[in-house]
Amino acid sequence: MREFITSDREANSIQMQRSSFSGTFLLVESGSDKKFYDRFIDKSVCELRCFHGKEQVIAILDTLETRNVTGILAIVDADFDRIALSCHHSPNLLRTDSHDLETMLIESPALGKVIAEFGSEEKIDKCDREVRTILLEAGIAIGYLRWISQCDRLNLTFRGITFSKFFKKDLRVNEIELIEEVKKKSQKFDLNNKTLQN
Repeated sequence: MREFITSDREANSIQMQRSSFSGTFLLVESGSDKKFYDRFIDKSVCELRCFHGKEQVIAILDTLETRNVTGILAIVDADFDRIALSCHHSPNLLRTDSHDLETMLIESPALGKVIAEFGSEEKIDKCDREVRTILLEAGIAIGYLRWISQCDRLNLTFRGITFSKFFKKDLRVNEIELIEEVKKKSQKFDLNNKTLQN
């Protein structure tokens, strides 16, 4: 209930500011999203506002659209919306091209620049696979487990998991160790490892 009160309060704030600001309000999910998108906007005609997650951004957008407040645009992570066929559609709601901002960065030329800047040339040369492939393959098991958690309403906790507990030296994921780590973090010891892995 608290998130709706907060969302309503945020929508009220934007609506009140509309009388003194004729530009666009751009709503994003988090501070890290704000940092990323901030470099692409003209601050004289666009004010970027960050909130606490996708649900809050969509709730604020819904409220403002219901009140016919114009000049609002929201950008959220696609997450599993394309798989789950999200029922929320609005011309003022944009979703990332892939799962989230991080996967968009992995797919972009920016990854090569980061690797060139911070990567070890010696270690990269020893890899039997391209770094982008390694990252995407490593994320698949985690992504599937998050999807299962969402679909089956398991409420598994992924924030704060220790990646070294389930990543092998070649950056492949040990699925059972991943499941064990997430179960431990979530305090869901009754879940069956093999069932989750299948």
